[in-house]
Amino acid sequence: MHTSQSKQPLSDTLSQIIDGNVTRDVALTLSAQTIDNGLFTAMRFHEDDMEVERLFSTLPDVYPVSGRKPKRDTEWGEKVLIRREINLGFGPEDITWAFGDHETILELGLQAVLNVPVVRGETVLGTINFLRADKPFSEVETATGQLLAAAFALRGLHA
Repeated sequence: MHTSQSKQPLSDTLSQIIDGNVTRDVALTLSAQTIDNGLFTAMRFHEDDMEVERLFSTLPDVYPVSGRKPKRDTEWGEKVLIRREINLGFGPEDITWAFGDHETILELGLQAVLNVPVVRGETVLGTINFLRADKPFSEVETATGQLLAAAFALRGLHA
């Protein structure tokens, strides 16, 4: 399980994420260390195809960086990618609702989900995603996720 290992203040993490001299993978690693999780991923949104592509994963053996996942005509895609809303859930029903690969996620023991869209202007660039086993994400963690997403929006998720 990946836990919060960031020893620096959130403001420093956000500054580093925005800094174009910090590589994207370092910025994403910092983000992963900010909120306790068992899996952190970052996805790029391909709006024309209504697909997401994994750019980063803390469990690359299970969730490698590659390929695209279709999100057209899914409730999750409508909520997170079209309406630009956070998806926050806890328990098998919430995981099953959100993910086509829910069996894998549940087999990993992950039951809490926090998906935050990364939005620049009116454009959804992608999402940052936190999952963990033992407890729902709090309001403070959700707000922290929003700040991290805002930093990636300034930086550009792809940069």
